[in-house]
Amino acid sequence: PGDAPAGCSNWFTMINAPRDVGQYDADTIARARRDVLAKVRRTLGVDVEPLIAVEEVLDPPTIGARTSSHQGSLYGTSSNSPWAAFLRHPNFHRRVQGLHFCGGSVHPGGGIPLALLSARIAVKGIGTVGPAPVLKEGRHAATA
Repeated sequence: PGDAPAGCSNWFTMINAPRDVGQYDADTIARARRDVLAKVRRTLGVDVEPLIAVEEVLDPPTIGARTSSHQGSLYGTSSNSPWAAFLRHPNFHRRVQGLHFCGGSVHPGGGIPLALLSARIAVKGIGTVGPAPVLKEGRHAATA
């Protein structure tokens, strides 16, 4: 309730797209929209375009502006190989004790549920260290 007018549905369609390196313009977005609507029409046998009452496009430039994700990337570095998931950055810094990371680009991976799990892992890690981050070489890291 509240996401769509009475008697209507709220659809979320996600199209995975590369990070923003300047390739997104109005024509590119319009072409992607047409392609998706055509696929929905072919798959469901229904033309949903005239039924769309409200629409919002979250392209990589918009995602980057709203979330501060680097170049609007949802998942961090490119995931173009079967090994990409195993090469994600860990949730901790190898040299700076007490420095932890969370988000879609670190273990366990992208998407809201995994990013939240990543935050939980980082929070648990924070409680396991002393008061000042220390480099393995023995130098103290700068603290805010």
